Amino acid sequence: MRRGWLGIAVILIIVVFALSGCANKWVTSGKIAMNGKNYDKAIADFKKALEENPQNGEAHYYLAICYKEKEDYGEMQTHLESAETLYPKKAEDVKELRQEAWTELFESGKNKAEEQSWEESRDDFLLAAEFLPDKYQSYSYLGYVWQQLNENDSAYFYYSRAYEIAPDEMIVLENYANFCFNIGKFDQAKELYLKLLEKDPNNANAMARLGDIYGEKKEFQNAVDYYNRALELEQDNGNLWFNLGVLYFQRMKDNENAINAFTRAVELNPEDLDAFINLAIAMIMAGRYDEAADKLSVYVEDNPDDCTGWDLYSQALLRKGMRKQALEANKKYEECSNK
Repeated sequence: MRRGWLGIAVILIIVVFALSGCANKWVTSGKIAMNGKNYDKAIADFKKALEENPQNGEAHYYLAICYKEKEDYGEMQTHLESAETLYPKKAEDVKELRQEAWTELFESGKNKAEEQSWEESRDDFLLAAEFLPDKYQSYSYLGYVWQQLNENDSAYFYYSRAYEIAPDEMIVLENYANFCFNIGKFDQAKELYLKLLEKDPNNANAMARLGDIYGEKKEFQNAVDYYNRALELEQDNGNLWFNLGVLYFQRMKDNENAINAFTRAVELNPEDLDAFINLAIAMIMAGRYDEAADKLSVYVEDNPDDCTGWDLYSQALLRKGMRKQALEANKKYEECSNK
């Protein structure tokens, strides 16, 4: 009896090996083709192995490698997911493949973004996010790319996703805050900028944006305080001086402080015509007609086609009591307007 059982066992072992060899012949053939860099044949062989056994994790694993070589990352991801479950012995190798694919796609996406190939860049980052869903960098760049494509809802989704993954990364926090500010989500932007200042107390951009936000919320003193804090760090920032001038002039009706801010803006950016025009208007509103007229006299001589300059010059002269000169300036304004 014992000999009989041993005989049956030997027969069973032979049958198992025979069946195993039959099931794996396509994997073996595929690996040989893959080693010879004949990836199309290798893919065909591995697919035949899967036709015989869809649960063949080894075939899925090598298909993922082949598709990576052909830069078909969509197919690679599909088979890599199956290999993760069905071929645990290669778990570490699968992780490495995911990292390699993510890096290649991420770098490709960045290069395409630099070339402003936004749709192609977006597709690379989307695939990269599939390979490593916990990498905030993919989502951060996706937010930027969707922003360039004027798809604010999608941009907001991906900026927020990056923030969920890495809320303490400064670049993630600042990008998210700036985007929220740009699309008018001021309450959310405010909270993000305040958090940014907790981490980076000398972030002048956050201070400036908080100045803008508090101005929009009509909390004018808070706005002034944040603008001035930013200016302590960036005293030569003409745009900041301009924004402070607008706040004083338009929102707070404080002409003297507006004049001081606009004067500094003009000193820093002499070519900023908006700053100069606002300075002239603030001077007229403050009753400083002589100064306004003197500045506008030089301005209209240098910018004879600027109708606004002639209009303001006429008003300054009229308030000075120089009616004849005011009429002449007004005539220039009318001529300019009718061109």
